[in-house]
Amino acid sequence: MGQLMPINDTITGQTILNKKLRILISLLYRCVCEVDEMKFLRNADSDTLLPYILTSGLILLLSAAIVPAAAIMFIQDMLFFSHDHWTFIRPQAAYQGFAIGMVWISLVLFSLLFTKMYAEKKGKEYKLAGLHVFFFLLAVPAFVLAVFHYAYLDEDGVQVNPLWSFTEERILWDQVKEVKRTVEENTSRVLFYTFSDGDASLTIPYDSRDYKTVQAIKRAILQYNWETTDTFLDTGESLELFEGE
Repeated sequence: MGQLMPINDTITGQTILNKKLRILISLLYRCVCEVDEMKFLRNADSDTLLPYILTSGLILLLSAAIVPAAAIMFIQDMLFFSHDHWTFIRPQAAYQGFAIGMVWISLVLFSLLFTKMYAEKKGKEYKLAGLHVFFFLLAVPAFVLAVFHYAYLDEDGVQVNPLWSFTEERILWDQVKEVKRTVEENTSRVLFYTFSDGDASLTIPYDSRDYKTVQAIKRAILQYNWETTDTFLDTGESLELFEGE
């Protein structure tokens, strides 16, 4: 049966996590704030900024489909890796959030360039540098929230850190009263598993190609002998119960 973690271990782990979070936010904040310290953002003409902004903006746009996967995997492994995890799950929303942050920065850069060109054309003093730095800073929450969106299974139970939170939610294995699978109706492909203790529910994404997750869920179902309900994604209709996989 699953056991509660010792209080001291829990506090220590949470303290380390909070420290890592502060370090991550500080690094991202410094990287962004350095932009404000560059006086050429306000004083340089658009011709000077053009090659830098076009290059940076295009690289961010083109790499937004590739970089998030590597970045999320690297940063999450650095912050959250543990040999105690049966499996560690990175939801698609984490990659998407990181990509949105990259696209947002590129759009802010292009906006900075075009508004500066417009101001120069009208012969007006450029006053939107501070506003664009503020918009630039808005990308930081997207990156941080994406990094802190994950789920994992271990000996104690299922843990999920929702997209809009920095705090893990957990349900212990011996508290689970109901297990549901969300199934795509047309393909019968399992998309999610939902674990409920009667008061709260936690849903994790499921991919049959993710060997560790498949084995971890099988291990828990066999160990605790749960009955599982299949629910169609579109209709919400429940199927008959069955044991195991």
